[in-house]
Amino acid sequence: MPKNIYIKGNKSLSNLQIILFLIFVGILILFIGTRFFLIGAWPVMIFGMVEFSILAVCFYIFYHRSKNIEKITLSNSIITLNRSMPNREEKVFEHNIFWTKITNERDSLSFSYGGKKTFFAKFFNYRKRTKLKNIIEKYKLRF
Repeated sequence: MPKNIYIKGNKSLSNLQIILFLIFVGILILFIGTRFFLIGAWPVMIFGMVEFSILAVCFYIFYHRSKNIEKITLSNSIITLNRSMPNREEKVFEHNIFWTKITNERDSLSFSYGGKKTFFAKFFNYRKRTKLKNIIEKYKLRF
């Protein structure tokens, strides 16, 4: 029976929470900027708008990067790695599970097969990568 493992980055805020946060910060910047504008320090409002724009761009990048997903499928004799981007999905790796070596690299895991390395799980820290490696190794030992 095949086993699917989905790997994706941490997305701690939902879309609604991101929008509410940006609205709250925007109102706060507008209020503070208006107060400074009334006392004659109008450049504060410009810097507030620049700050809000940078924050909005950062959340936009965060939103699109959090859509990247990697899927590992383990079956009796084949291991498959698929990457899903927001607008496409590609099969990156598909080989015999017993001849594939999995290595915990400095910032990711890698499958080695036939002299080629395929990197994955860049979203994870060292501890989670080690746990994922152990899950795959235990699955290999079942057969």
